[in-house]
Amino acid sequence: MSVREVRDAYGQAAAAWAAGPQRAYQRLSEALVGAHPGSLTGAAVLDIGAGTGAASRVCTAAGARVVAVDAAVGMLAHDRRARPAAVAGDAYRLPFRAASFDAVVAAFVFNHLDDPVAALAEAARVTRPGGALLAATFHADWEHSAKQQVEAAATEAGWRRPGWYDSLKTHSAPALGDPDRFAAAAAEAGWRAARMVDTVVDTGLSSADDLVAWRFGMAQLAPFVDGLLEPARVRLHARARQYVGDDPEPLRPRVLFCLARLGAPVVAKAALG
Repeated sequence: MSVREVRDAYGQAAAAWAAGPQRAYQRLSEALVGAHPGSLTGAAVLDIGAGTGAASRVCTAAGARVVAVDAAVGMLAHDRRARPAAVAGDAYRLPFRAASFDAVVAAFVFNHLDDPVAALAEAARVTRPGGALLAATFHADWEHSAKQQVEAAATEAGWRRPGWYDSLKTHSAPALGDPDRFAAAAAEAGWRAARMVDTVVDTGLSSADDLVAWRFGMAQLAPFVDGLLEPARVRLHARARQYVGDDPEPLRPRVLFCLARLGAPVVAKAALG
């Protein structure tokens, strides 16, 4: 999987992401930060893979001093004036000194990487001893019918799945999609006191229009959709809504939260749902 391809696709998708997926990720980030047992008031927090800022906003609202980092500059540039400090950077080589932050937040980021253990270890490097990890991914068993329905409409219009996306779905995402695998990866990277939360989050997206915007805002689809002429784009949206139907399943993904500490004793894993 080409890191550059992924970075460029996400950078191009910023506006579409903010118009669709961001609504879901805002709710997901609220659930992730809400599951953290400690306080973020006054904490220096690094938001890894910040995208258009969902987790950054939640952490800021919780009283944290946030710095955002993402490889896709286009994502960081979106709504720039209303967001905390941001730095372009690679999750494998974060541009910060060791022990710079009290906590790191990684909302649905490590599951996009070929080597999540290396990224988790790099997150540990920039965290102070005793600092917190708040990381999230989707459970490997979770799917939503709108994914296939919207992709079918896009395929009819000429879209082809990018190679990087196939690689992500086949190799990277499943690596953390199980609570035991996620906990083991965090432990291998140096995180301790890991508590795995296995739960379902209601994103509030329930209509066909909501679900089509969610999918068309994704990096694998947004550049294609944005590149269509207006009449073709209108036809594609209508076809996608038709496939999703008038009474679709609400978007309530099953997710995994990894809540851990650096340099603390190991404790037993707890699953909540």
